Amino acid sequence: MNDDELRAHLRTVDPALTSNAPLPDISCLVEAAITHDSTTQSAPGAATVTPLSPKRTPGAGRRSLLGLAAAAALLVGGGITWGIAMNQGQPPSAGPLALTVERVDSGTPSAACTEPTIDTLRGSSTAFEGTVISEEGDRVEFRIDHWYRGGDTTTARLGNDEDWPEGPAFEVGQHYLVTAENGVVPVCGGTIRATDQDRNLFRQAFEK
Repeated sequence: MNDDELRAHLRTVDPALTSNAPLPDISCLVEAAITHDSTTQSAPGAATVTPLSPKRTPGAGRRSLLGLAAAAALLVGGGITWGIAMNQGQPPSAGPLALTVERVDSGTPSAACTEPTIDTLRGSSTAFEGTVISEEGDRVEFRIDHWYRGGDTTTARLGNDEDWPEGPAFEVGQHYLVTAENGVVPVCGGTIRATDQDRNLFRQAFEK
């Protein structure tokens, strides 16, 4: 269809059109339509983009709980194993140290005893400071506060001859310095009330 034919067709559709009215430029109309369509379909701005929440994988929470439970079981099991190993590595605690007071003849005067010296103390195989925690009959029990020589127990039991009135007397709660040789506590100087002076004597005898 040429321009004259198009003009005649439009005239039949719209009688208001005159033969002198110019026809629209078809190419310009098509180009304008294409340009308008491309500009209206612009990409959304960054501010209009709504971030999506992370997708939750089904069963993730349950797997997390199972992981925590497994970790706790490992910790408990490790603690039990460590405790067993420690107990197996340690020897059972020893019982109280058993001591007896030296037996002497009833005719031996107590005045024969002399004060202990550094040299006489050094001849003892056992020496400690202890607190009397109980006294019953002929038995006295000490809580050992400090070892100077010959032991590692925490308590000691001293058997005394209750028929010997001149035997050493003890008071519950008092501190004593005790020496012995092969489990026998000598009558003279074997047990003395602990004082700072006597402690210093024991330190010189056993720790220097």
